[in-house]
Amino acid sequence: MIPLQQSIAAYEDGLRAAFGPDFREDDLRRKHKRMRESAFLFLRATCWRWAEAASELCPRLMEAPAVGSVGDAHAGNFGLWRDADARLVWGVNDFDEAAVTPYTLDLVRLCASVLLAGGRAEAGGVAASVLAGYRRGLSAPEPFVLEREHLWLRDAFAASDTQREDFWQEIEGLADEPDVPAAYRATALAALPPDGIVRMARRSAGAGSLGRPRFVAHGRFLGGPMAREVKGRVPSCWPGTPDPGLAARLIKGSWRAPDPFLAFSDTHVLRRLAPNSRKLKFADLRRRLGERLYGAMGADLGAIHAQADGAAAAITADLKRRRGTWLADAATRVAAWTEQEFRAYRR
Repeated sequence: MIPLQQSIAAYEDGLRAAFGPDFREDDLRRKHKRMRESAFLFLRATCWRWAEAASELCPRLMEAPAVGSVGDAHAGNFGLWRDADARLVWGVNDFDEAAVTPYTLDLVRLCASVLLAGGRAEAGGVAASVLAGYRRGLSAPEPFVLEREHLWLRDAFAASDTQREDFWQEIEGLADEPDVPAAYRATALAALPPDGIVRMARRSAGAGSLGRPRFVAHGRFLGGPMAREVKGRVPSCWPGTPDPGLAARLIKGSWRAPDPFLAFSDTHVLRRLAPNSRKLKFADLRRRLGERLYGAMGADLGAIHAQADGAAAAITADLKRRRGTWLADAATRVAAWTEQEFRAYRR
C-alpha cells in the first residue's frame, strides 16, 4: 500500500486533471479541514483509500461473490427522496463509487463507519444487526417506502417545519454564480420548467466529493421553491474496468423505488434538492434508533446486492460458510486502521 500522503496527492491530481479549471481548490481546502475533525469524516472523505487497502485489510473477504455494490457504503450515504408516485423513500442515495466488488466489502465499510461515528456502538452488536437486516434484504428485497410498516422510519427521517425552513433559507442564501460552466448550466436548466424563475449558485456539500464542481439551479415555480443540483462525475475509485452505467442500473433495479429526478451521465450527476430529498445526518438518527437503524441499513444493502441474477443465492451460500465474528472482526480492523491513518493525517 502506498503511503497516505502520496495516495492523497495522486488522487487529488487525478481530480484536477479530470475537471481542469472547474476543479474547486477552495472546496478541497475545506475538505482537508473536515478530514481533520474526526475519524468518521476522514473515512467519508477517503473512499479511494479504502479501495486501495481493502485487499490487504480483508484478504479472506476478497473471495466472496462479487456483485454490483455501492462501493462507499458508509453510514452517511443514506438519505431520502420521492419516487415516481411521490412517496417518501429512504435508503442509499449516493452511488458515485458504484463498482463490482465482493459483497462483503460494503458490509465491512458500513459497520466500520458506525464504529467510527461515536456513541457507544459495539462491534459485535452492530455486525449482528447489520447482518440480520442484510439477510432479510436478500430473502425479501424491497425498497423502504415510508408508509405503513415503515412509519417508524418516517417519524425519524421526515423533515420538520423548522428543517424545511432552514433548508430553503440555505439554498436561497447561496451567492449567485455568474460564471457557471456551460455544460453544468445546460444540464441543470434542462431539468427545470422553462418558465421557472431560476438563479444559479455554487454549492459545497458532502465530504468525499468536495473539490468536484457542484452547482444549484433554484427559484420559484407555480407558487413554491424548487431546486436541482448538478455535480461533476468521475469514474469510480475502485480498480478495474470502469462501468459508468452501473450506478444508473443500481438505482433503478428490481427492488428500488427510484428517484425520477436522479440521473447519471459520464460527466454529471443530476438530482432534485428538497427538504425531503437529501442526505441524513447519521449522528442525529443513531441516538434515536440505534440497532434498529443498523438493521435497516443492512436490509437496503441486501436489496441492492440481490439485483443481479443468482446473486442472492450465491451470497446466502457464502454467508453460511462464514461463521463466527468475521464481520465484527473485519469492521474492527478497518476502523482501527482508519483511526491510525486519521491520526497520521492530523499530524
